[in-house]
Amino acid sequence: MRFPKHQRILDGVSGRLRMVAGRIQAVDFGIVPSRTPRLFWRSRTRRWCSVSIRSPPDLARSSGQVEINGLRSGLLGRVASARGVELVATQGVPNDKFENTFETATTVLGFLGKMPADAAYRIGHKPFQRLGLLNFSAPGISLTLRGSTPFTSAVCIFSPGFFKDLSETDVSLRFDAIDFLIDIGSERLAYLGRTMLREAIKPGFASSVFAEAMGMAIALEIARYDRALRSDEGYRGGLAPWQIRRLESYVRDHLSEQLSLNELARLLGISVRHLSRTVKEAKGMSVHRWIAEYRVSEARRLLAETDLPVHEVARRSAFQSTAAFSTAFRAASGFTPNEFRRLNMRGS
Repeated sequence: MRFPKHQRILDGVSGRLRMVAGRIQAVDFGIVPSRTPRLFWRSRTRRWCSVSIRSPPDLARSSGQVEINGLRSGLLGRVASARGVELVATQGVPNDKFENTFETATTVLGFLGKMPADAAYRIGHKPFQRLGLLNFSAPGISLTLRGSTPFTSAVCIFSPGFFKDLSETDVSLRFDAIDFLIDIGSERLAYLGRTMLREAIKPGFASSVFAEAMGMAIALEIARYDRALRSDEGYRGGLAPWQIRRLESYVRDHLSEQLSLNELARLLGISVRHLSRTVKEAKGMSVHRWIAEYRVSEARRLLAETDLPVHEVARRSAFQSTAAFSTAFRAASGFTPNEFRRLNMRGS
C-alpha cells in the first residue's frame, strides 16, 4: 500500500512510520494525551485499526505557564489546599531571560530540582552569590536572579494568613522576623522539597489535604531552622580545632569573593552570633576585620612575589576597584601598592 507523505501522521497520532521502498512496514507510536480513537495500519492484516491510547499518570506534561513573584515559567503541575497553601512545579528559563530583577510579593519556599551551572542571585545592589537548592523569601525582598538554562523547581506558596493562623496555635512560632533564607542546609526541608515536586506533578489521593500538611511541615521546619541560626543554644565555648581549620581554609580559597556571616556560619553549622563571638575571642577582632586583614596580607604576598598588575591583585583581594584597594592598602601598610612593590624589589 502506498502512503502519501501528507498522510503519514493521522488524527494527531504521535508516531513514526518505518518505510521500505515506499511501503508501510510498521508504525511506532509515542504516548498521546487523549482517550479518543486513533487510526494505525496493521501491516500483518493490512488493515486500518482503531485504538485508544492515553498518557500514563506519571508523565510530567507542561500545562501552560504560571507566574510567581514576577517570574513566568512553564507549569508542570499544581495542587492547592483550602487554607491557602499551594504546591507548584515549574520548568523553564524565567521570563525567557538570563537575568530578572523583581520584588517578592508572596511568601514562598523554593526547591530547585535542577538549575543552571551559572545560577546566581543578589539582594538589591549587593554582589551576586551562588544560588542554593532551598531558598525562602517573604514579601518585599528586592532580588535579581540569573540563569542561562532552564530551572526545574517546586514552590510552596503561602497565603498571607497562613502563618498568622499557625502563630495563634503556638505562641513560640514567630514568622514575622523571617524575611530571607538562602541555600538552606536542612535535610528535612530537602526531603519535603523533593516530595512536593513529585506531588505537584503527579497529585495523589486527597492532594489538597496533602498540600495543607506539607505547608504546615515546611513552615515548622523554616521556624526551627531560623531559630537555630539566631540562637546560641548548644554552642558553648570556642570553636573546635576542625572548625577553625575549615574556616581558615574556606576564607583562603574564596578570598576573591564577597563572604557573608551567614555563609560562614552555615559552613560551620553554628549561628551568626556564635561565629562572631568565637572569632573575636580567637583572633582578637571581628570577623569582617579578620577577613579584611587576611586580604591585605594576601595582597602583600602577591605584590612581593608576583608580577600581577595592581588591578588584578585588587580583584583577587575582593576589592571593587583599584582605587578602593589602594586606599585600603595604604591605610593598612602606610604605602600604596606600587610603592610597596618597589620597596620589595629594592630589598631583594
